[in-house]
Amino acid sequence: MPDNKSQHYVPQFLLRQFSSDTGQRQINIINIGRKKIIRGASLREQCCRDYFYGRLTEMEKNLGQLEGRFALILKQIVATKAYDPRNEYYMAMMIALQKARTLRAEEEMNSMADKLIKLMMFNRVPEENLRQVEITPKGVINFLVGQSLILSPILLDLKQFIVINETSTPLIVSDNPVVSTNWYGRTRFRGRSLDGMSRSGLQMMMPLSPTYALMLHDSNVYTTHTSNNVIKITKSKIVDKLNELQWLNAHKNLYFSPEFKNDMIQSLLGIDREKEKPAPFERLESVENGRFFKKTDKDEFAAPSHGVTSEIIRLGSRTLSKAI
Repeated sequence: MPDNKSQHYVPQFLLRQFSSDTGQRQINIINIGRKKIIRGASLREQCCRDYFYGRLTEMEKNLGQLEGRFALILKQIVATKAYDPRNEYYMAMMIALQKARTLRAEEEMNSMADKLIKLMMFNRVPEENLRQVEITPKGVINFLVGQSLILSPILLDLKQFIVINETSTPLIVSDNPVVSTNWYGRTRFRGRSLDGMSRSGLQMMMPLSPTYALMLHDSNVYTTHTSNNVIKITKSKIVDKLNELQWLNAHKNLYFSPEFKNDMIQSLLGIDREKEKPAPFERLESVENGRFFKKTDKDEFAAPSHGVTSEIIRLGSRTLSKAI
């Protein structure tokens, strides 16, 4: 096999924390589509795809260097059980990068591009032809990775916490491990998606092991009664809620340590996952000579209303039905 052919979108150093053997070569899986439990699967073969970042493997190698730094931070957290503010920049980068580099992120960006390009081709290409093809730009993941690294400093205005799970219920992780929600936005502005990186009230969380997690939130909105940026969880029902978010946020698979017992698995499988919805795509047409814009129910194939000279196109990503 050529070097760097099999390229991971969830790093192996993270998956190893949830391994099922002492050698950290195997891992337990819950496959969501089939609701099937697979024990002792090859860890190396999880969360990867051939040439995910392209056949020019520089991107994979450069990400490997960053992952080395992230792995050292994780070791430090486990060893000290403490938050080190000197790692603030790299932890913001780690969570932004991980959110952007998954199959789910790629699918959502492809869906947005497909709809937008087809709208731009209105009256230039017959609709029946456009409906027969799916337009997917090249290099989407590399674009998302680059944007995440550029924009990661935006997350530095969020307060960072190390979450320590002191219960007998272990944390689990998925193939889409960064949960991004906005409890404040959803309760105050119902029906709106407010999970963007610059939104007031943003919350982000990523499991680092069955015992540790990284959490970021908007301290201008939320108050946490803790010292030294460490949150200790002593109630299993809180861990259950965090695991539920991983279940809802996952793309195809979840991964769990041997301490995650059968009754915990069955409880998780009993939680309904909403049917996959397409990423939001809305068209707003100008009214009153462009002073305002009105939301329509038009898709990417519909003609603009008579007399409309400008539109706003709103694109977004899927949002969870629950928040942190």
